[in-house]
Amino acid sequence: MSFVSAVVLGLVQGFTEFLPISSSGHLILVQRLFGLTPDLFTAVAMHFGTLVAVVIFYRKKIWSIVKNPLSPLCLKLVLATLPTVALGILAKLFAENWLEGALLPIGFALTVIVLILPEFFSKNRDNLLSMKYPSAFVCGVAQGISVLPGLSRSGTTVCALKCMGVKTESAFEFSFLLSIPVILGSVILTLPEAIASPTPPDILATLAGTVVSGVSGYFSLFWLKKLSQSKNLRGFAYYMIFPFLLACITA
Repeated sequence: MSFVSAVVLGLVQGFTEFLPISSSGHLILVQRLFGLTPDLFTAVAMHFGTLVAVVIFYRKKIWSIVKNPLSPLCLKLVLATLPTVALGILAKLFAENWLEGALLPIGFALTVIVLILPEFFSKNRDNLLSMKYPSAFVCGVAQGISVLPGLSRSGTTVCALKCMGVKTESAFEFSFLLSIPVILGSVILTLPEAIASPTPPDILATLAGTVVSGVSGYFSLFWLKKLSQSKNLRGFAYYMIFPFLLACITA
């Protein structure tokens, strides 16, 4: 993989990982349009970059969770992670072709629906402290379903929480914290295969992609922190029409 390709994919990975527009779907789309195919090791490294970004951004909150592992917030995160892991394993075993991007237009279309859905539910009232355990579990199920490329993980989890009555800002924060074990687990599971790959990675390109994904991911989080005070995500839903059309054309 070339240096420029790694930088481009790193930007896409970083900016779209936390935005409610599907990072996996955009990466597949960019690869289709421009023929950019990262080696597995570089792809894993870029995911690690976004993991570092969210850990740094929420370092104070993460430290408080580490110091209080039995706190309600920590228990809710654990509860939400369980269905995600279960659904992820089932998808890997029985629907792996879906994970290759075969149903990308459907994933994008579902993201549009998901982003608009909370507007039909009651007013959000719960924050991280008052959020109910069933809300956390539903969020975990939503995250598990979002393994489908094109279906935004952050958009699906945030909107699931909003439908359950959680305030938008708190929904975003819980979604971002919930992404940490998911990204970490993905990196750990994929790393042995990436290391064993017969094609050696370009170290400079891999480093560039990792740094770019981390920096762009951090600024994406910073922007979303301010944007989360908005009442709806309709703007993202409108944007998703364009990748949906591109996915249909390039399918």
